[in-house]
Amino acid sequence: MDTLVTDTLLVTMDPDVPGATGDLGIVDDGAVGWTDGELTYVGPADGVETEDAERTVDGGGCLTLPGLVNAHVHGHHTVLRGAAQDVPEIEWMTRSLGPISAHATPEDGIVGAKLTAIEALASGTTTVGEYARGVGDLVSEVYRPLGLRVVATEMINEVPEDRSDVGPDEPYPFDRDGGEAGLARANDLVAEFDDDPLVEPAYGPQALDMVSLDLLETITERARAADRTVHMHVAQGDRERRQIAARYGEGETTVGVLDREGLLGDHLLAAHLHGATPAERGRLADAGVRMVGCPSSITAIDGIVPPVVEYLEHGGCVGIGTDQAPGPGGHDALREARTAAMLAKADRTDPTALDASGVLELLTVGGARALGIADSVGSLSPGKRADVVVCDLERPEIAPTVTEPFHTAIPNLVYGGGSDVVRDVFVDGVQLVSAGGIVGVDVDAVITEAVERAERIFGESEDDWRAAGSALVDAVDEGRL
Repeated sequence: MDTLVTDTLLVTMDPDVPGATGDLGIVDDGAVGWTDGELTYVGPADGVETEDAERTVDGGGCLTLPGLVNAHVHGHHTVLRGAAQDVPEIEWMTRSLGPISAHATPEDGIVGAKLTAIEALASGTTTVGEYARGVGDLVSEVYRPLGLRVVATEMINEVPEDRSDVGPDEPYPFDRDGGEAGLARANDLVAEFDDDPLVEPAYGPQALDMVSLDLLETITERARAADRTVHMHVAQGDRERRQIAARYGEGETTVGVLDREGLLGDHLLAAHLHGATPAERGRLADAGVRMVGCPSSITAIDGIVPPVVEYLEHGGCVGIGTDQAPGPGGHDALREARTAAMLAKADRTDPTALDASGVLELLTVGGARALGIADSVGSLSPGKRADVVVCDLERPEIAPTVTEPFHTAIPNLVYGGGSDVVRDVFVDGVQLVSAGGIVGVDVDAVITEAVERAERIFGESEDDWRAAGSALVDAVDEGRL
């Protein structure tokens, strides 16, 4: 055995683990060990000899759990953090973020993804569902060198990035050559990383209002043939609703069109869904469509609580994502857990909605199921990969914790935890965070470069975002930003 974490409060998310209790598979005095990145022991600490391990990690005073899964991330945009806050939803993409992001280069996006990966790891995330144009470069330059697990989605669309001159009820112009280029990138991504144990390629038609139906059908055929996920923004608000009505006719909806064209199924991972009706969400769940909800993002951008609880009630599979930094702010998975739970309770006027154990499930095994990788990660189960997080229960944010007559560590972590409580993180058995620090990464240098790039982008784009005339202009001119 390479490594053994022992004498720890173990939350496995696998009720079948020997010695575990409850739905979360809790072992009060537990241990977890692995060899060559594969979990070989999960259970009571007295069931394994420490001498059997080349390295022993003391888990005393700690909670050890599966690595967290952030299922929907646009990490390249993190270099634009703060770019599009507190503006109307109809203006957010085309008149606020778009005119600024149009000045960002691929190299800027790589630095943004580095910041994303650092923040993700620091908060206990071991799998990132990255979604970007040219995502292969982010994988090669950021995620693979760091050792993070990534479900990499190549974004495909047929619309120009700057659409500030297109009215909200005027269909976006489509460029089929651009769409075909995106599909080619996705095919190349699958070919390049098909056998990489840390990379799961996926196809990413951006949204139904941004790709033509015939291209979407081609993408779906390719993905199904390659047994890959189609990761797509679906029913993501008023802007999309108006675009669909303009292109397909008044009364048409994204879900209705996808259903009619036979494009629903368990191959599809649908991000957001807050613009769908309850009946449509039920139809999606019945069709096996997986959902990823982004509570902080959708609340900040749309003023809406995403239908995470409702989709679970429909029997659907749900993961949680942080989406992008412009708008909600960042990629701390534990902060997102708390936000998801609190918003669900307020939205339902029900303090029992999405309890601590439920949201923890969404960030572990639920997220793994949503991304289609639950056979490898999401729970601490023998035979799965060693994606493991060790949290310090003696931090003031979550202390004190008790194990009798019940476990307070779980609600304390979900409602009070953040990156400060994460001590150690292992991905595929390799330690990437030690004592709260990112192993082998000069974090200060990354931040310095990000600041320099952000200053250039924001400065170069000022004429454009001012000309777009969003609420951002008033906020700046009135001294609120």
